[in-house]
Amino acid sequence: MSLLAEQRCGCSPVDSCSSQCFKATWGRRIRRARESERRKPASDIRDGRIFVSVVAYCDSELPVTLCALLAQCVRPELITVGVVWQGEGRVPLNEPELRSLWLCEGGEVHSRRWHLPQSREVESEAFLDGRLRVISMRPEDARGPCWARYLAQLLWEGEELYLQLDSHMRFVPGWDQKARQQLELCALRSPKPVLCSYGRGYELGTAYNMYPGNLTGCLNCAAFFDKDDILNIRYRSLTQDWQEPQSSFFWSAHFSFSSSQVLAEVPYDPQLLMLFFGEEILMTVRLFTHGWDLFSPSEGLFFHLWKRDYRRVYAEDMSELYQELGRKSRRRLHSLLGSGPTPFFQEPQQAWPLPGPPLQDLLVDPFGLGTKRSLQAYESAAGVCFRERRISDRALRGGAAEECFLAQEEGGQAAVEKQCLQEMQKLQESRRHSREQKSRVSAQAEGNIQERLHG
Repeated sequence: MSLLAEQRCGCSPVDSCSSQCFKATWGRRIRRARESERRKPASDIRDGRIFVSVVAYCDSELPVTLCALLAQCVRPELITVGVVWQGEGRVPLNEPELRSLWLCEGGEVHSRRWHLPQSREVESEAFLDGRLRVISMRPEDARGPCWARYLAQLLWEGEELYLQLDSHMRFVPGWDQKARQQLELCALRSPKPVLCSYGRGYELGTAYNMYPGNLTGCLNCAAFFDKDDILNIRYRSLTQDWQEPQSSFFWSAHFSFSSSQVLAEVPYDPQLLMLFFGEEILMTVRLFTHGWDLFSPSEGLFFHLWKRDYRRVYAEDMSELYQELGRKSRRRLHSLLGSGPTPFFQEPQQAWPLPGPPLQDLLVDPFGLGTKRSLQAYESAAGVCFRERRISDRALRGGAAEECFLAQEEGGQAAVEKQCLQEMQKLQESRRHSREQKSRVSAQAEGNIQERLHG
């Protein structure tokens, strides 16, 4: 069943529905909600431990974000954090402040090691009574956000809930309690809910115990197909908060909160090296086809630093490698989304460590699409077509009515989006110029041939 179908009885046109239709449809929805409650104990959401995944590439905001995470929550004792630090030297931590916020002494440092394909290894260290687990690597060994997030998920140790964040964020007071309450509401509508969204912006220098103000939430929407034919996602700010979380069609890597069951069913793909744009739309479809339903928070729970000029980025530090590995990753993405050719030769599955239990069927790709719902079902529900690079008006609104949104604010995500569009326009202009030049050369060559023939 699609995300939109749960509130419809099936009558066509909808105006012909009777009160009996409505009662029957509402009754089915209530029964499904009760079944969902039985499938997912409320205590797991209300009182479960939260494993927080954070990856950082040379980001000075990381230690401030970690302090903000703990300072603004109600129950820090139920939070553990897994960090993948890609930067110079040791991971930058404000350990005295973290000890104070976590109310822990520190304890011994414990290490753990994973064996990866091609004889590679990765090692982690656990600090602060095991509440902070860290994998560190040099910047030149980094291979993009998907690779780093895959490693971060390996740091999970059985916590009931999973939260993925960025390394440059601020939070509203009581964010954890509010997120739990909203995920409980989502669980009444779906057995496998994911609470996710982009966040409104904050300014560099904002203290960890501060936040921009009482801003409304936002909804993720389709934006545009970029120069690599990848669907980009944007947020649109709401005129007012909703009464409850709303169904969403576009996932966010900035904030994703769910049962940790998602780690076993839809782990990050370590083969998507140096993939940046495309990470989120592919994960959107993977979650959908594995039976997970996305929901947007009814209010803003966090804030995101959209400016990138204060920190280093993969694309500039390793431009050649970024382009080379990114091309391979985009081929895999397009193959999975039906917008590119399927590889003629399927490489055998490598023995990647997984955060959940080992797969029983070694022929199954743990990083592919699921079988609960089809790719075509997602495209129909969301209003997009990857093969034809088509976006419906509904997708541009994220499924909501236009009057729900404020005008897009300047700066923040709007500035990032503007830069992407400018780069795409430059590429299109370059391609047009190249075609015209080839056409002139071809016409000139044809003229020379005719001149020699008739000379």
